[in-house]
Amino acid sequence: MAVAWQTPFISGKDSLNNEFSYHDATGRRRTIAIPPSLLISALGQIKDVGSAVTMDLKQPGDVLYLVGSTKNELGGSHFALVRKLAGGRVPTVDFPLARQTFVAVHRAISDGLVRACHDLSEGGLAVAAAEMAFAGGLGAQIELDGLPIGDGEAANETDHPAVRLFSESNSRFLCEVAADRADAFEKMLNAGPTGGVPFARVGNVTDDGVLHITHHGTTVVRSGVATLKHAWQEPLDW
Repeated sequence: MAVAWQTPFISGKDSLNNEFSYHDATGRRRTIAIPPSLLISALGQIKDVGSAVTMDLKQPGDVLYLVGSTKNELGGSHFALVRKLAGGRVPTVDFPLARQTFVAVHRAISDGLVRACHDLSEGGLAVAAAEMAFAGGLGAQIELDGLPIGDGEAANETDHPAVRLFSESNSRFLCEVAADRADAFEKMLNAGPTGGVPFARVGNVTDDGVLHITHHGTTVVRSGVATLKHAWQEPLDW
């Protein structure tokens, strides 16, 4: 990945044998071992922190875009974890397309076209939309029908709402764009040596404090952002 993206990693550490031993209440010695893990560190430099884009939704009426392709990649996802599912395809990376996507989104941000942006990693589109909504105290209306689908994906593989909501396919972003800058944003993503990157207009920011997601005209998610924020905070609410 470092070679493909021409990006150096400043450090790394392999944690392949991390164990902690203790004595329980009965005096018995017990050992806890974490799964083997690999840590890679990298730094991103920014000339002006004022040009940084946060994830919180900013203005009702703004347009929401999904940038990047969604695939049937629920293997190892948070959806699979909470549903206790095994198997499935894990996310893969299209190196050239990923780099092109990052460059296009960075260019759009640098030109002031993006008001808010969130990656679609842990939890996929549904979680990213919820976090953006309750972070900004606003709602969102999202339609799943028009999501860009990865090359070679069968329609029946990616049409299920769970896939579109919770797939953790790589190199995807949910972006908020002012309505009067939408054309410029689309033109920016359509530019490039290979004809641009996959994207779709998927919805709008609302002022009702509700995340409403539909699929083929049917509501699949409708929840107040206060409820979503409580669920997000609950694991740490000691």
